[in-house]
Amino acid sequence: MNELPSVALTRRFLVQCGNHGSERLAIHLVAAGRSTGVPGLPPGDDWTAWNADEVRAAVDYLEQMERR
Repeated sequence: MNELPSVALTRRFLVQCGNHGSERLAIHLVAAGRSTGVPGLPPGDDWTAWNADEVRAAVDYLEQMERR
């Protein structure tokens, strides 16, 4: 399903961007996770094109990285 992310999910992503320094740095972290085989992460670096499942996976991954 290609459902658009909710406003709440988009806000969670943007908060994670801030927590990791910037949107660009957060996307680089997601790309690094993707390149190491973390399942479910979005395939591209244009987060505005990600569907709800992809944004959720990115947010979950960034939240995990923040706890480390």
